[in-house]
Amino acid sequence: MSIRKIKSKKYGYTYQIDIKYKNQYGESLRYIKSNIHDLNVAKKREKEFLENIELEKLKNQTCEKTFNDVFLEYMELEGMNKYANATMVNYTTNHQRYIKDNIGKEKITSLKYKEIQRYFNQLSQKYGFPTLKNIKKIFSVTFRYALKHGYVRENPVHYLQLSKDDRPKVDVKTVSDDDLQKIVNEIQKVNKNNPYKDKWEAMFTAKAYAIAILIGRYTGLRVSEVLALKKEDFDLERNTMNVHSRIEYAGLRKSEVYVTEKLKSKNSKSVLPISQATSHMLQQWFEVNPYEYVICNGKGKILHPEVLNKRIRDVSHSLGIKFHFHMLRHTYATELIKQNINPVIVKGLMRHSSVDITVNTYTHINNEDQREALDNLYSDMHL
Repeated sequence: MSIRKIKSKKYGYTYQIDIKYKNQYGESLRYIKSNIHDLNVAKKREKEFLENIELEKLKNQTCEKTFNDVFLEYMELEGMNKYANATMVNYTTNHQRYIKDNIGKEKITSLKYKEIQRYFNQLSQKYGFPTLKNIKKIFSVTFRYALKHGYVRENPVHYLQLSKDDRPKVDVKTVSDDDLQKIVNEIQKVNKNNPYKDKWEAMFTAKAYAIAILIGRYTGLRVSEVLALKKEDFDLERNTMNVHSRIEYAGLRKSEVYVTEKLKSKNSKSVLPISQATSHMLQQWFEVNPYEYVICNGKGKILHPEVLNKRIRDVSHSLGIKFHFHMLRHTYATELIKQNINPVIVKGLMRHSSVDITVNTYTHINNEDQREALDNLYSDMHL
């Protein structure tokens, strides 16, 4: 041990740390720290210093791992615990498509800012800003992991510049109440090609589709969250809903889907208020639904989101209405904003990670909104 016990007239005894070591350049150095009054404190500081020396040695070792090696290591050790399955599939797919067979083969220590920037400049000739942004995410998480484990000494992604996003902002697509009512009415009709021989099971499943749409419309939940709801998640006396799980289905077959509590973000889990009208609708549905899941098929089994989405596509197409389930979330938020609900409140109801997302996504003013504002402002003007 490099700790010495030294007599002191004032304190009785003090402790001194005296460590001889060599730095990464082979130079012999010495670290001395005196006047430590507690032995445990001295041991702790000694341990921390020795660990820092080893970390510096590790950082300066030549790493033979390729970018691909480090990315796969990161996904296996940390990604599996950190990300939802859909995010894992997205990262893995983009890595295989854009990185694996070219720059991914390079040693991670050889990838400096210039090499990576040049690579992204080449990609920008073929792909748009959204694709480049997704690829950059892979570089960011991989280099952060590499830096943390001493494979590289700096993170060049900090300096990376993407081509300017010059896409015009697209209006958030919503659905009118009239069109939605047509869809709800039509989707409750039993499909001729339905797989249920039992008439009640077929009628129950069709009704469940309609209830799922209405829940999405009046709560703003995502389709995977709606399909994971259980009756016990609702307190219809207090008009609240506990959102804590979703259906995991990305890349999975119908028989493989399952319920998970790993949501999109930490803000996604929340106890939310629901309207009195929504509570009344659910109370009526619970009286005829004998199963634990709010939305399920006629046999009580959870639905694959794509099964519901396909039925919605078929019905919407037959009615000549452009509609998909996520438009319900947009409609819910847009209506709240138009009713002048405070964006902070809307942020909480939508479970966004920041109010900026709410404002930037749902406070887009179109020409019709602008014209209506002017008409209201100057309605009493006389020429």
